[in-house]
Amino acid sequence: MRLKTFTATSMAEAMDMVRSQLGEDAIIVSTTQSRADNRVEITAAVESDSPDDYATAEAQALRDHARYGANTRGFVPSEDFGADVAAAAYADEFAELLHGALSWHGVPARLAERLTQAALRVGLEDMPGSLAEALDENFRFPGLSMDNRPVLLVGPAGAGKSIAVAKIAARSVLERRNVHVISCDLARAAAGEQLAALCRVMAVPFTEAADPRELTAMMAHTGEAKIVIDTTGLNPFQPKERGPLKELIQASGAEPVLVLPAGGDPGEAAEIAGIFATLGCRRFLPTRLDASRRLGGLLAAADAAGLAFADAGCSPYVGKGFERLDPLQLAHWLLRDPDSGVSANLTSKAAE
Repeated sequence: MRLKTFTATSMAEAMDMVRSQLGEDAIIVSTTQSRADNRVEITAAVESDSPDDYATAEAQALRDHARYGANTRGFVPSEDFGADVAAAAYADEFAELLHGALSWHGVPARLAERLTQAALRVGLEDMPGSLAEALDENFRFPGLSMDNRPVLLVGPAGAGKSIAVAKIAARSVLERRNVHVISCDLARAAAGEQLAALCRVMAVPFTEAADPRELTAMMAHTGEAKIVIDTTGLNPFQPKERGPLKELIQASGAEPVLVLPAGGDPGEAAEIAGIFATLGCRRFLPTRLDASRRLGGLLAAADAAGLAFADAGCSPYVGKGFERLDPLQLAHWLLRDPDSGVSANLTSKAAE
């Protein structure tokens, strides 16, 4: 995914620049307008991957569907956001409060507008409930898959993959299901030792694989256990680092799940998500929600790459596990007071 910023004297002129330089498939990441001179600034993104970037044909098909299919969320200048709902007495204030909360989180402007108008169409006076309906309309919340298909966690360095692996293993133990952890993270000397120690405490089998061939051999001897695979954190913007990960995904046949920390820049989060979608990721696991104030990057990632939300990591402790992430929970997180940590009462005064 390639990002570029355009500045013009009007929205129409800026959009013409986007189309002429990036083409009709460009996605608008954010729009701003200067109060000083009314100049418009648009940041747009366009895919730049090739078929060789994809781990599997399925990954490319899924990515193409997210990009061009019925659920694509590209910018449409004539998009009708349902102005009929604005007739309600409280609509203007409701929209201002909700859009302000989303903007504070750094949600891209067009996405914030779409969510605000979707919430208005619901017609509820309860803002968290309205936003939850809007989120449910625009995103998917399947949670983590706990069937016996192998899971391989991927993501940038420091995202929290090893702790997430341990949490999945702990959940399996609590559910009295067999689980086997394999670490392919041999780049960091202490990474395997930390995960091995956590597995010993839970009495979970743990092995290390140095390459795709070893990984395939180990997986053939794990019986009916749920296999959870840890991988080395990488710089997703370096194609040479993505190659070995693609080989691991192909060798394992596991579902790659992106682990992405909250609090990141929305534009960069969207770009990272798009890159990992080419590797076959269909869902992602947000982490560090306990230590992040702004969550716009998570919505930008899900929107740009068509990824579904899995469960959420809200604690660095394995024993705390994951929190179930659904539209209502995410709505409360987006609307909570950032200083008090509790959900703010943003119901419109006009509706009282």
